[in-house]
Amino acid sequence: MTRLSRASLMLAIAMSGILWMRTDASAATPPVATDPMLENPVLEDAFALPTPPGATTAALYITLSLPRGKVTLTGASSPVAQSIELHEMQMHEGRMHMRQLGHLPLSPKSPLKMRPGGGPHLMLTGLTQPISSGDEIPVTLHFQARPDQQIRIPVKDYSDIFTP
Repeated sequence: MTRLSRASLMLAIAMSGILWMRTDASAATPPVATDPMLENPVLEDAFALPTPPGATTAALYITLSLPRGKVTLTGASSPVAQSIELHEMQMHEGRMHMRQLGHLPLSPKSPLKMRPGGGPHLMLTGLTQPISSGDEIPVTLHFQARPDQQIRIPVKDYSDIFTP
């Protein structure tokens, strides 16, 4: 090996050590969400309905929109329920069927709209307390490759939602 190639090799080894140390140090620091593609979904029209006495389940309805990029809702949690599942209701052969979903995607062109009477919704199971009109339900939304988003969902009276 020539003196120049040895020097080049030594420089490459030193630089790789510096890059490794920098990468290792930055791994300990959580990334700051400065990327505009990581904007949180915008919550609109969120509500739940009061539960009848003794009910152990309830549904939450929200609209999530996204200014840009794509995101996938993977779940949710709340201290007022043992679990929250992503569900979908559909009519099949004249009967309403509900099924659990693993995730719900959304994008600027395809906001996620949850409404009573069909389609996706968040199903609270194992309620720890009754849900009454005027309450607010704390919920944490979980996303794939995004930070969790904490929201509060108001409980509205049936007459506020189902007006003739």
